[in-house]
Amino acid sequence: MPTLVLVTGPPGSGKTTLAVPLAGLLGLPLISKDVIKEALFDSLGEGDREWSRRLGVASFRVIFALLRHMPAAVAEAPFEPISAPDLLAGGAPPIEVFCRCPPAEVLRRFLARAPQRHPGHLDHQTAHEIRAMLERGTGPLALGGPLLEVDTGGELDVEAVAKWVLEQPFAAGACQT
Repeated sequence: MPTLVLVTGPPGSGKTTLAVPLAGLLGLPLISKDVIKEALFDSLGEGDREWSRRLGVASFRVIFALLRHMPAAVAEAPFEPISAPDLLAGGAPPIEVFCRCPPAEVLRRFLARAPQRHPGHLDHQTAHEIRAMLERGTGPLALGGPLLEVDTGGELDVEAVAKWVLEQPFAAGACQT
């Protein structure tokens, strides 16, 4: 049975830090929004904030297209509720691992990583958007499948997360550990 593992949370919450080793431990391919978006920047060029948004939307479309053709994967992105129909298109609700981190730490990480990220992201122009999102509050998608909220404000126990994923229905048969 196919298994989709979503690693969700706001930008700067630790999704990539968790998803990369998690995919490795589970023996699943990793689909990362930023990897796709940065490849699009490199191929199509950088632009203004509107261009970055357009490539962000295109990146999500690529993720959803790939997921329709993969039996199992770890997908990492700041998914929003509007993504639910695309994420549920594969049948069974995905397993979700939500990265929960104190808002002040999320913002600190976001600002600290900006100089090292691809310049096409225009992080220096989006800090106010991240602040507003954090003030509104963030939470898991809760699509009806198994949900684990992970405190990513400190040290991560990726092996414990992988163990939890493998304990979920259908996960053991799809993951190759």
